[in-house]
Amino acid sequence: MKYLPLLLQNLEKEAEIHEKDIFNYALPQSWNLFGYSDTRILRNNEILVNPYAFYHYSFQHLFFDEKGKLKKAQSLVKKDWLKKANIYSLHIRSASAWDHDRDDNLNENLYGLKDNGTFLKAMLLLPFYKRMGINTILLHQIFSLGKTHTTHDYSNKECVLDFRLIDDQLKDPLVPQLSAKQQCIAFMEACHLLGFHVILEYCPGKMSIDNFYARECPEYFYWIKEEEYKNYHAPICHALPQNTLPFSYTLKDFYRSEDVKEHIQKFVKHDDPCKKVLAPAFSDQINANLPIDEDTTYFRFYEDIHTHAPAELKKAGIPYMTQDIIRADLHPAKKPFTALWDTLTENIIWYQNELQVDGIFLGKPFLIPEKLQKQMAVQAKKNKKGFVMIAEDTIHENGALWKRKGYDAISGNSAYEETQIEQYRFHNFAYQLKGCVCPMFAASEFYDSRRSSCLENGKTLTNMLSIMNMFLPNGIPMYMNGVESYEVQPLQLSEYGDQKYLYSLPKSDTRYLKQAYIDRYYYNYLAHDLNTLPTLMEHANHIREEYIEEIHTPQACIPVWFDTPRDAGIGFTYVKEDKALLVVCNTNVHQSVHLHIHTENLMSELPFRYQSILQIYSTNDPYIHDVFMDDFQNIPMDFAPGEIKFIEFKAQ
Repeated sequence: MKYLPLLLQNLEKEAEIHEKDIFNYALPQSWNLFGYSDTRILRNNEILVNPYAFYHYSFQHLFFDEKGKLKKAQSLVKKDWLKKANIYSLHIRSASAWDHDRDDNLNENLYGLKDNGTFLKAMLLLPFYKRMGINTILLHQIFSLGKTHTTHDYSNKECVLDFRLIDDQLKDPLVPQLSAKQQCIAFMEACHLLGFHVILEYCPGKMSIDNFYARECPEYFYWIKEEEYKNYHAPICHALPQNTLPFSYTLKDFYRSEDVKEHIQKFVKHDDPCKKVLAPAFSDQINANLPIDEDTTYFRFYEDIHTHAPAELKKAGIPYMTQDIIRADLHPAKKPFTALWDTLTENIIWYQNELQVDGIFLGKPFLIPEKLQKQMAVQAKKNKKGFVMIAEDTIHENGALWKRKGYDAISGNSAYEETQIEQYRFHNFAYQLKGCVCPMFAASEFYDSRRSSCLENGKTLTNMLSIMNMFLPNGIPMYMNGVESYEVQPLQLSEYGDQKYLYSLPKSDTRYLKQAYIDRYYYNYLAHDLNTLPTLMEHANHIREEYIEEIHTPQACIPVWFDTPRDAGIGFTYVKEDKALLVVCNTNVHQSVHLHIHTENLMSELPFRYQSILQIYSTNDPYIHDVFMDDFQNIPMDFAPGEIKFIEFKAQ
């Protein structure tokens, strides 16, 4: 613990220096978690404060005990901690952003302070996440980004200049003595002090088009003639369908395409004396009909070209980039750039040693060779005991493959399945989880999907999915930042997503058409129902913690059945030696329903004779009630829209 105490000491000095300064610095009242009283309360539930005094006061209560000493760090779970994780996906730049000087934009404000989120301001929100039952932070995009060619304020989160250069925008000028890297480490230390694990997103397959690596190692990238840039596009093959993945059987037709041949002619060697530029990235799918990504480029992982490419191209020896080349996991070559592989692996070791992270979320792993995927997992776990590796993969059947590579979990496809309630895709996802070899995220939304709150009866849907995800067998609940304020605008909608969701906010909102991951954006911390979901999560998490071992033990889980597979019910029972928890939700967020909860399989598998059945909690009713069975030993119950009931069987 080095930089957190240093940050707090310098903040105290700055508070003394600016003690008598007058500030028109606004904050959401919901950020005042420790009752700072020297405020002026505004009608819209903002408060005006001296920022130095406010943060110093808040951190004194957050990090110090009554004797004025730094609190002892909460003990972190070491063994199998990922299975017990409750993850909050945090994008600091937007999650702790606010228009502090109230000028209707998030630029640097009139005091030279920052409206965008910073590491320091994000620390203030940690107790709020803790209350929600969160114990793990998944940290997105903390590295400096390259310039963008889009109409957005920022490049996408993969447009990194240097994998070890912390974004200076996330440095808070309230503590000017500490660099961006030092403030980043202080944030990590704060997380660990309060009992959070930290997982860092890392996407080593691509970088900014103006990245720093290309200057020193141009051979690691693909280059095109400068005059060809204006005509550069993803090559098209009319003999193949739209959105075709470049599997081996497609390549014969692919390389016959005249457009593909013309595309390849644009490339030159890195040491060619002609004027050249880095080749912009494009989709890994053939005929995706998507524009090129002028902000990013791909790494070249091999000196040679894979065996499925035409002989004349391999003989020519000019590195080129096509959809099959991008998919280094599908088409590895034979001569890897070992130094590049080692550098990308050593970055993870650097994150462990310097930034003190506890795990890596590997973004877009299909862009890197399978051997490199394995190398990263092996080296990371060898260097730090208890370190976890998670792969972004939406195909749940691939879980077993990732397990063999040394990974602990995958992202899964929950965000694209769960919100499609009427099609029973949430049912399918939930009930298949128990049989999955590899744990996966249970989430109602990902950064590139629509937000669940933007759908019909979205708040009820978000509440139901958020709580039920905490009780899915073999699932790791994960929440995108802003879920607690029922944000409706996509964080960064995928190019494959329905563009109508970009219009989820009204034109009168200053954030209209903006997306939190690529635009200046803030979350609605003034919402009147800001505490609704956190309160539900707080109660549900107390129950989850008691049954966490059983949730991740297949033998302790008994799926719950209803009258028909088309009933609007999902349920699971988790069994201990002397008690069992039955969790059932009504997936119909529009109407109340009456469900018959069948207990035939439950009664035959309970290891004890129950003496009482109680409803110990409900998302619509916090009180304890007796529960009765009918003559057929079923439990008939009425459920409000989206309601989840927790029923406990006890031996005594």
